[in-house]
Amino acid sequence: MNRRVGCALVLLALLALPAAAQAKKPNGGTVWPGQIEALHRGQCGHNVATFNQRLGEMGYVANRGRCFKGKTERGVLAYRKVNGMARNEHAGKGLVKRVFASRGRYRVRHPGAGEHAEVPLDKQVLVLAKGSRPFAIYPVSTGKPSTPTVTGEYSFYRREPGYNAEGMYYSFYWHNGYAVHGYAEVPDYAASHGCVRTFIADQPRIYEQLKYGEPIFVF
Repeated sequence: MNRRVGCALVLLALLALPAAAQAKKPNGGTVWPGQIEALHRGQCGHNVATFNQRLGEMGYVANRGRCFKGKTERGVLAYRKVNGMARNEHAGKGLVKRVFASRGRYRVRHPGAGEHAEVPLDKQVLVLAKGSRPFAIYPVSTGKPSTPTVTGEYSFYRREPGYNAEGMYYSFYWHNGYAVHGYAEVPDYAASHGCVRTFIADQPRIYEQLKYGEPIFVF
């Protein structure tokens, strides 16, 4: 076969691939389906860079750059919670493919509230949103059945930096003693005394992102 004709046929075949299969790398290249693989902590490379980028574009927290670290693991956990998947940090090939295709977004419940926070108790995540766009989604643990988290609309009104006597880290209160705060133990299910527990590593950033008077919706 003429080399020029052969190259043209290959190009036509590539162009015929569905758009979802042509996930773009940050450097402008392309990740083809045969290259999509499961990812794991400590792994670095183009696929991880694309995965981190896609997670971030959908609002899930992730490491920046080319490596899969703890922040990306927590982003995977949040993604799995939002999408009703097994609650772990495993980024299998199927999940990676979904993320590359930008599937699995969180749908904001209160888009008319401007900048606000949402805590869907069934999903066990904290969502920070600007209108209809979630810009930060974190895995959390809310109140266990014997000490449930109150539901409704509230506003953030008091900050408490550092640790307190109860082990709460960088607390931001939104109703009586209820707060969003870091804690040493954050199971993948509801286990707190009513507060919204976050991972210690995430809470300083959350503390900065939240604002006095900002609404929080718990449902």
